[in-house]
Amino acid sequence: MKKPKTISGYDHSVTDACERVLVTLLRSLGPWKKSIFLIGGLTPRYLVKARPPAVPPHAGTADVDIVVDLTILTDTEAYRTLEENLRNIGFQQVANEKGVRQPWRWFIDVDGGRMILEFLADYPKADAAKVRNLPTDGGVSALNIPHASLVFDLHDTVEITAELLGDEGRATETIRYANIVSFICLKAFAYDDRRERKDAHDILYCLENYEGGIDGVFDHFALSLATAHEPVIRKALGLLAQRFCDRKAPDESY
Repeated sequence: MKKPKTISGYDHSVTDACERVLVTLLRSLGPWKKSIFLIGGLTPRYLVKARPPAVPPHAGTADVDIVVDLTILTDTEAYRTLEENLRNIGFQQVANEKGVRQPWRWFIDVDGGRMILEFLADYPKADAAKVRNLPTDGGVSALNIPHASLVFDLHDTVEITAELLGDEGRATETIRYANIVSFICLKAFAYDDRRERKDAHDILYCLENYEGGIDGVFDHFALSLATAHEPVIRKALGLLAQRFCDRKAPDESY
């Protein structure tokens, strides 16, 4: 399930289906939905408000990546049946090349395309686990993504109406998604870690097409640098400078 190397490898109908998957998931989770935040390749759909031909088309995605805020999960009854809910929707666990199941990754086939749902979390530094089970009655876990908790403070919301999976009608749900600062920072960390071309595309697409232009992006970063997240944001900006800037001398102005 490797990512395509070029934009031609993505199907926009699959991206539309990802939105249906997300709305269906939120619809099924009850109070638990307030603890999940969207990051990853579906996020530019909401960060960039304009649509072609006003802006170039985004490549799209076949993934729905959500960060779980573990501190919100205080009511066990709200999320204990998460695996049951996933299976009722039609999700199955992903298995790797060796046949080992990955309980933080789930897949579902919709409209001829396969969507991957990933549960992510930002564990405390003292917790060295790469994957940890979520406190549910079933086998659902979350993959540790350092700094992913940025999205809990730095996010926007949008109401999306979509056709639910399984011919269950239409529903409107509130999607909490990474804002321009947390999205660019998390993509910078991801690109530095795995060097995937899709991460670079997502970064450049949002920077070039964000409403208000690069000045608008700059203003958001300036405000966020005045928060407790400054060290993480500066670290991400440093990675962006290393990977994308062509400079003759160091510049610490960021």
